[in-house]
Amino acid sequence: MNLREKLLANKPKVTPIDINGERYFIREFTVGEMNNALYGQQQALIKIAETQGITLDFSDEKQLTEQLAKIYDPNRLTRTLAIRLCDENGVNLFDAENEDDLTALSKLDKVVFEQLTQAIVEDEPKNSQAEESSK
Repeated sequence: MNLREKLLANKPKVTPIDINGERYFIREFTVGEMNNALYGQQQALIKIAETQGITLDFSDEKQLTEQLAKIYDPNRLTRTLAIRLCDENGVNLFDAENEDDLTALSKLDKVVFEQLTQAIVEDEPKNSQAEESSK
């Protein structure tokens, strides 16, 4: 196995979580999912604004940012859950782009949502090795 293959063999960590006596799994973001979470959200908000008939000012970045901050994305939380919930092999249980899956997740009991969110927060690294080594 060459160095490239070794690097690409690194897969997101899968963590078990028990909810109401049932075992579920969450996994870390892939690089592509993290990119989408950080940068794709703006594009999603632009699409939502267009469907709501909101005219955006693309000539002024500050104004655009302020306009987008006021747009409600009804699937932001459910999309994150869909990306993170998986089976023991890291295969997603839900499709983050499927409206039916997002609607189903939005109907979860608030307590279940809170337990999933807490597990995701606890699963996040406090300090990455890169941050530690840069001190």
